[in-house]
Amino acid sequence: MTRDENRMAADRAGTEILSMPAELDLVTSEGVVEQGYAAIARSARLLLLDLTGLSFCDARGLGAFVRIANHADAAGCRFGLIAPRPRVEKVLRISGLYSRMPVFATADEAVALLSATASV
Repeated sequence: MTRDENRMAADRAGTEILSMPAELDLVTSEGVVEQGYAAIARSARLLLLDLTGLSFCDARGLGAFVRIANHADAAGCRFGLIAPRPRVEKVLRISGLYSRMPVFATADEAVALLSATASV
């Protein structure tokens, strides 16, 4: 996976936003997991996966979301998904992950809500 396919941005203090490749599958999922783990290792307090460019996600991709979420939970890092396309949102709902992982329309919404709940 190239840097252009999977960019990491630290837009806000302690927040990492990981952009997804166009397809999250057997070929790309392990690289996404590695990027997620690396963000958590850099002591991110909030890790967001930006799904706006993701048009296809198979079971391997869903597994990548679960692995990153579990690792984030264990490290005390908040985690969320941003703006899934309708097809990806449907897969998240069918798999049950939509209710397991917080899903937000925008990064700003995610930061506001997850930061507020972290302070409570």
